[in-house]
Amino acid sequence: MPTAHCVSTIDGFILEADAGFLELLRRGEDEVIGMSYKDITYPDDLGRSEAMLASLIKRAAPVRLQKRYARPDGTTVTANVYVTRFDNPDRLVSTLFWNEEGRELPPARLWEMALRARRLRQVRQQEFGSDVAMSPLGDILNCVYLAEAEGRVVGILNITTETGLSPQVARRWIRYLISQGVMETCSSIDENVQFTQLGLQKMERVLASGYEIPASD
Repeated sequence: MPTAHCVSTIDGFILEADAGFLELLRRGEDEVIGMSYKDITYPDDLGRSEAMLASLIKRAAPVRLQKRYARPDGTTVTANVYVTRFDNPDRLVSTLFWNEEGRELPPARLWEMALRARRLRQVRQQEFGSDVAMSPLGDILNCVYLAEAEGRVVGILNITTETGLSPQVARRWIRYLISQGVMETCSSIDENVQFTQLGLQKMERVLASGYEIPASD
């Protein structure tokens, strides 16, 4: 399942968009930057989007919704959207998942989430090793991924604060990930830890697998 990210103002004007977001809308970057969410949202879903923006008060938890986007050729595409608000700068960061096969995304039900959680663990084991599902590594991977998706830089202090791990444990796992070619540092572990291209590809496969509902045996 494709993924996309964009950054917008708190009233919904797009400031930045990655290649995935442009693919979702089937528009060029010069068209998308500066657009309002109202320009790309299917009319029947505008009320839902407006309510979501109103709910994103400062320091509130992220909001997830499902909505349809309008494309220039008159077609629509349904996406799951995860929106986080940041105070400084006052911005919204959206992560989107969608399906290009013409089917609407299923509603978020508890049984689906249970299947996804199991699938995430299976793929995490496949990509990073059989011991990952029962180790602090999963928390570190998720922490660094969220930071990159939200435009933040994280070092060892941020990682230990967000995961609750001790600095010794976090350093050991980060060094392991660096040795596997999954993560790297631009300066030092203390200041900047990020995914390599290989690591990012692996992590996005892990995350995207959560939207694949395995068939029953």
